[in-house]
Amino acid sequence: MSSAAAPIFSKGEDCKTNWHDASAGYDETDTHLEIMGKPVMERWETPYMHSLSTVAASKGGRVLEIGFGMAIAATKLESYPIEEHWIIECNDGVFARLEEWAKVQPHKVVPLKGLWENVVPTLPDNHFDGEEQNRSSRCRTPEPSILYDTYPLSEETWHTHQFDFIKETQVPSLLQAGFKKDKIRTTTMDIAPPAECKYYAFNKMITPTILKD
Repeated sequence: MSSAAAPIFSKGEDCKTNWHDASAGYDETDTHLEIMGKPVMERWETPYMHSLSTVAASKGGRVLEIGFGMAIAATKLESYPIEEHWIIECNDGVFARLEEWAKVQPHKVVPLKGLWENVVPTLPDNHFDGEEQNRSSRCRTPEPSILYDTYPLSEETWHTHQFDFIKETQVPSLLQAGFKKDKIRTTTMDIAPPAECKYYAFNKMITPTILKD
């Protein structure tokens, strides 16, 4: 009988203080990323990350991506006809990779260094805040979008099941922030995490789409 997998975070563990300058451990095949011994991203997630990117790019315009990781979502976003691609990343090693990646992309990329909760308040007002309208032509311009895929940095913020996480924590927060329930939609996709994956074992994932009036 096999023993239960060890938890990702120990009781009360909080990595936020040291996360920014911790080594970014990309393996030789570029299929796994670990930071401070935590499995941050793995290449098997590609179909899901592409699903998130497709939603985020569906309106064109400016896209704000939170978390760069292995550039899986970011690279897919760059394949769409967007105008600007702003990316927030807090880890030094991952950010260095982001800066090099940005140099060869087809669209304008704006790398932003820091924790998302510190960077977001510094963004230009209304830059990613819903639909804009061209006053001179009275025609609609592409809508800004946000792709949020950050990594929990403590035992307190770690979640083990995506379905419960979205239903129990994210939806109530969205409603409290003023989003309407009928504008919060989800689609479910099949996924095949490998048996050795430490952070996800279910065979389905949810792609949320949240629209702002």
